[in-house]
Amino acid sequence: MEAQAFETAVAAGLGSRPEDTVFLAAVSGGADSTAMLAALAGLRGTPPFELRCLHVEHGIRPAVESRGDAAAVEALCAEFRIPCSVVSIPPGKIERTARRRGIGLEAAARLYRHAAWNAEARRVGASKVLVAHTQDDLLETVLMRLLRGSGPAGLAAMPRSRGRIQRPLLDRSRADVLAYLAARGIPYRTDSTNADPAFLRNRIRHTLIPCLDEFFPNWKRALLDVAETQRMAADFLSAEAAARIPWTGDRAWSTSSKNFFSQSPILREEALFAVLDKVTGAAKPPRRRSLRLFAGGTLGALDLGHAILRRDAERVTVGLPQPESGFLLLIKGPGIYKLKGLTIRASPEDTAGQRSTGFFAGLPLALRRNYPGDYIIRGGRKHRASEYVRGKGLPASGLITAEDARGPAAFIGCGGDGCSIVVTREEENRESGLFFSIQ
Repeated sequence: MEAQAFETAVAAGLGSRPEDTVFLAAVSGGADSTAMLAALAGLRGTPPFELRCLHVEHGIRPAVESRGDAAAVEALCAEFRIPCSVVSIPPGKIERTARRRGIGLEAAARLYRHAAWNAEARRVGASKVLVAHTQDDLLETVLMRLLRGSGPAGLAAMPRSRGRIQRPLLDRSRADVLAYLAARGIPYRTDSTNADPAFLRNRIRHTLIPCLDEFFPNWKRALLDVAETQRMAADFLSAEAAARIPWTGDRAWSTSSKNFFSQSPILREEALFAVLDKVTGAAKPPRRRSLRLFAGGTLGALDLGHAILRRDAERVTVGLPQPESGFLLLIKGPGIYKLKGLTIRASPEDTAGQRSTGFFAGLPLALRRNYPGDYIIRGGRKHRASEYVRGKGLPASGLITAEDARGPAAFIGCGGDGCSIVVTREEENRESGLFFSIQ
């Protein structure tokens, strides 16, 4: 693509605007945002607009690389005579937020990045924050969400404009970006994490997409069509769910059980995703399979870690977890419950034949920290968790006691490789209890 044609496409991506509009360009220093900034610099007089730049230093990568990106963006802005601000997030802050909120590192970084964009836009009076997402980013995002089992909203095409964010490169490819930079002789930075296979996007970009290009040459157009169809479906389902399943509340939201379960299954699922977004904000959304079990009436409760869903004869309720005094977790009925790295499924019986990874116990079942005096009766004698942890390679500090009205029913050990049953009570309370499986 010729340089002039690329800049014309960027101008079209800005849309109609009044003269003297202020745009804030979000620039990382990578190829996409560098090309966007360079194109915008050449478009400032047609019609006139004011351009500002913001670079966010996330504090995730090595300081030398991170500061090099910031310096490169500042130098480019000086060359183009564009006012530039740099926001630096203290190292480790994003990682701590990801752990505390139960979300991925990328999602936590996005929280801080968007907060910085909004604050700077207010400060300089910018009507739009310009973000350099390309058509390749759109396709990668749809593939990621497809592999994660997303519904219509997750598979919907990335919008060109939403709220304050505008994406002027969305119909341009990464190849277009690189050709433009080469034609203009403009250097750019490369993020070292872009090659890290630990990130799903990188595995898709470097492994899956080359295979699709080789064996399915028309896949991009087909996937874009799917994404656009899903956008229309998502808009329709969102409107229908909001109209048919009204929620009331603030920190905890609820709706009529009778009305909720009278709606179609897909509307129930979409209504739950919508209210979870209200309750938890940017927390990682649950897998649709877990939500489908709850929406279908199979589960009476679903503990997602960052939110708890419950239902009874009157109300369906979604809220933030409320810690029970003295307990890590209190289970009062069938459902799926999460506690840090531990997932417990409570069901009426051992339907999956998971005797080795579960135990029978009565309700309510309290999970609490293990005390040295805790014991379980097996073979006529008392057994303490400390007798077993060394053989199983589990740290004593990670021990949990699962206790019902008759005392400890199981000891659970959690370590770096996950959680497992250490020892269980010998007798089984099949009649009045539930089967608790560790996942």
